[in-house]
Parts: sequence; structure tokens; C-alpha cells
Amino acid sequence: MSPKFPNIGLLPVLAALALPAQAVDLTWSGFGTFGFAVSDQPYNYQRFIDNRGTFKRDTILGGQFDARLSPQWSATIQAKVAPSDHSDSDWQASLAWAFVSWRPSDDWLIRAGKIRLPLMLNTENNDVGATFDFARLPQEVYSISPTTDVLGVSISKTWMLDSYEWILEGYSGQEKTYQRYYVRAVQPDGTGPGPGSLFTPFRMNSSGLVLTVRDIGNTFRIGVHEVVASRIGEQSHADIPFVHQGPYDYYDVRNGRRVGRLFIPVQTFGASISLPADFRMTAEYARVRVNSASEGLSRWGAYLAIDKRIGDWKPYIYFAKMRSTGKALDLYRAIEASSHNPSLPGALRNFQTFNADLVSAYDQWTAALGTSYRLSPLSLLKAEYAHTSTGVVSSFVDAPTGSDSAKRHINVFSLSYNFTF
Repeated sequence: MSPKFPNIGLLPVLAALALPAQAVDLTWSGFGTFGFAVSDQPYNYQRFIDNRGTFKRDTILGGQFDARLSPQWSATIQAKVAPSDHSDSDWQASLAWAFVSWRPSDDWLIRAGKIRLPLMLNTENNDVGATFDFARLPQEVYSISPTTDVLGVSISKTWMLDSYEWILEGYSGQEKTYQRYYVRAVQPDGTGPGPGSLFTPFRMNSSGLVLTVRDIGNTFRIGVHEVVASRIGEQSHADIPFVHQGPYDYYDVRNGRRVGRLFIPVQTFGASISLPADFRMTAEYARVRVNSASEGLSRWGAYLAIDKRIGDWKPYIYFAKMRSTGKALDLYRAIEASSHNPSLPGALRNFQTFNADLVSAYDQWTAALGTSYRLSPLSLLKAEYAHTSTGVVSSFVDAPTGSDSAKRHINVFSLSYNFTF
């Protein structure tokens, strides 16, 4: 297990807690999910799920301390243990939240420190499985942002208009994160990570403006975000050009342009609407554009879900889809075809496979049927069956060496116990 506690993110919280002890009202809580998932395929899906079954995909443990310093000031620290964000084998302890809040009046809130971004409807609570009914949030949408946490500042203003609460929030901050690639082949000189996972570190500067409107039964959210990404230690590959070298024509990321920064716009929309007879409809959409060699990350994702409360049960069904841009999918097809060109030597064909995987493209849909059962006010039991089908390619699938992720059909069964205390 590798610790990941950003000490700089604790500074605002530690400064606040340095006030006299009698002025601080401390409370604590905890949360966790013990989740098991198994598929009907021998290769990994979403990093960990295969036909041997795994607890790593959904299991997480966390705790939170809240300090009420005064009616206007408070501080929050939330830590968690979950699978590492830069290794498929390790677990990682990290800080999800570490911020100070100042509420100068009832309708203004300012937070500084390590904060969770207001992206999708459940981004801020996605670690706490007891707060939503899906066995796991639809990855076609919830994986689309380059980062969900930043060390920075957020400012929100609230208005009460008729029966609706309107909240406008702006934020800006920075965070280190990793982009995972699964590559099926090594580079032609025999170097490189393949076959296997490659984690590339990035420094992300993210800013955004989000409007949330809600009443007692409905929530609507729309947001615009701008991410500036810089690869740590070197420049980013901007494209994968088709080159002519010697007697061969092939794709070579090493001959592509390099840039110091990538500008990544993200747009999000979500709605959760209460319907008659205890039905609820939830829909979310996100779109991101990445102008780099990994242009398959330029994609959109959406889902539509219907659930119904029946006593302590809440069965649900959803359909989700994610697709990279047509340009990115065409590039992937061209490089993948080059990997099967018999006129190229074997090492160069392997290198074409490596280049195709760097495109990091997506084309898949998932249909899921599941239910949650409320064991108590603080705990849920969840079960889900999900079927995923891929089209041209899906970078969620760790395709076996010598094959690809196209036209795959994956059935996943999930069971989890979710709690807070």
C-alpha cells in the first residue's frame, strides 16, 4: 500500500484546527463498500473484473473528521483506502477532502484546500456507496473527466426562487493525476511497458462554473469546465503521424509533434426527476475534447436510468453509451490495420499495435438491471447484472495480446455491502 497524503493540502485545515480546543466542535464518521464483481470473460474489464472475480473494483474504506470552529468557519478532512490510481496491484491511502469552509452569510460559501469538483450529480459522493443505489456509477459518464479532485478554491452563491434552490459555484485548482493505458505490445527496440498497464503522470489545472437547481424531489445541473494538462517530466505527444522511413510506411508516435500543455474543455449536464408512483428518472451527459495523440479521449458519454422505490427495495435499470469522435475512431482503425500489414517486419507490426493503444479510444454501450435493499438507515445491499458490448474499440477492455477489444460482449455480476457510520 502506498500512502498519498498531500501535505500542502492539509495546511488550511491544520491552521484552522490550531484554534483553542474549546472553540472546536469535532465530529467524525466513516463509510465503506465491500464489493465483489465477476464477469464471463478471461480478460480484465475496468482494470480488475474478469471471470475469476475480484473485490478490488468496488471496495473502499474511508473516514471523515469535521470541525465546527464557529458559526461561519469549519474544517473537513476525509481519507480513504482504495485501489491505487497508478498501479493495478497496489492499494493506496489518500486524502479525498482536506479543506476549510467559510460561510460569511447564509447564501455564500467559500472553501479552500483539497476539494471534490461539482461535476456529475454523484461526483462529490461517489466514494460513499451508501448514498446512491447503483452497484457502481455508469463508467461511460463518470470516467470522462481527467480529474475529480483539486487543491484550490471554490466559491458558491445560493438563491431561493419560488420553491427552487439555485446554486452557482465557481472553482479553480490543481492536482496530480494519472492516465492509464493498456498496451498489448512492446516498442520495436524491445523497450516499453507492454504487454501491460502504463500510467502516465499529469499535472492538471482545472477551473469551472456549475449551476445546480433543485427542489424537494428534482435536481438539475449544468457545468462548463476547462482543464489544462501538463505531462510531468516531459512534453505530451500531440499526434501520431504516418511516416515513411526506409522501405516502410507506418504510424510512429515518436515522430509526432510535442506540446507543453493540453487544453481540455469539458461540458456536463445532469437531471434527476421525481415521477408519479415513486418512480425516478435520472439522465446525465458529459463531453470532453483532448487534442493529443490520445485523441480517443475526446468523447461523449450519456446514460438514462429509471428506478422505483418499493418499501426498502429500489430496483433500477439503465442504458449507458460512450463514444469517441469519428476522427479518433478512424485513426484507431487505420493504425490497427497497419499492425496487420504483412509487408512490415514483426517488430514494426507490434509497434503499430502499441500506437493504436495510445489512441485510447472508446466505443461501447452498457445495459444494467439491479436493485438496492436498505438494511438500515445507514447501510445498503446492492446486486446488479450488466451487459457491455463494444464496437470498434474500448479502452476499458484489457484486450489479450494478439487480439483487440472490438465486438466484445461482457456480462458482469456485482454484489456489494455499503455502509456509513
